[in-house]
Amino acid sequence: MVSTRVGELEIARHQRQLILKPNEAHVFGMPMTVPPITHITEGADSKLAELPVGAFDFGLLNKEDAITLSREVEKSDINAIGYSNPVKSDFTSDISGLNFTGLETNRYNIENNLGMDLSAMTADPVTGELAFDQAAIAQIRQLRYLLISKANAGVDTIYIGRLFYCGEVAEMGEQTITDGEGALTWPTTVNGMVDTEFGVSIRHYFGGPGWDRVLEDAGFTKGVVTP
Repeated sequence: MVSTRVGELEIARHQRQLILKPNEAHVFGMPMTVPPITHITEGADSKLAELPVGAFDFGLLNKEDAITLSREVEKSDINAIGYSNPVKSDFTSDISGLNFTGLETNRYNIENNLGMDLSAMTADPVTGELAFDQAAIAQIRQLRYLLISKANAGVDTIYIGRLFYCGEVAEMGEQTITDGEGALTWPTTVNGMVDTEFGVSIRHYFGGPGWDRVLEDAGFTKGVVTP
């Protein structure tokens, strides 16, 4: 007997465990000299792996602005006489973006906002004051950006990650100084560019003990352990 669509819906298994709502997230940066991270978890318990030497945390992020992962795709169409729809299409541009707003006034957020390298900057030996001139033309700085977010807890913990192999700051958002609500923030928009050494711009990660538990439900299988 051929099942109907209604019958399929009646017996369908709705997998709510695959609906993920991250409740923690961090954005990390790394110099281009740091090799790209291949995996964010390790071991039989699928715990988070250690970040490589040289990685740093942009700190607390604004919850109201959230972290936005964007993707802008453009395509070129070829139209033919007698057809109302394109007969062939090709993608001409595919740019992924990362937008976050830092709450901490630390070196890394300041560098992103000003387009400057402040690693060699020193503060006044007496007062601790930091004073410098902003560059007349901001530099297009390249960093590896790693977003790691966490959903669930305990054995159900799932980590979702995204690595921008070669991120470039495309926009520095407005800053507001007020005695009202809010704080001085550091909005940053990053575009993911192709790393010419590796030939790609974005790497995705899905891991953690919780992901291991729902792996088959999500439609994936484990590889074979090699001796």
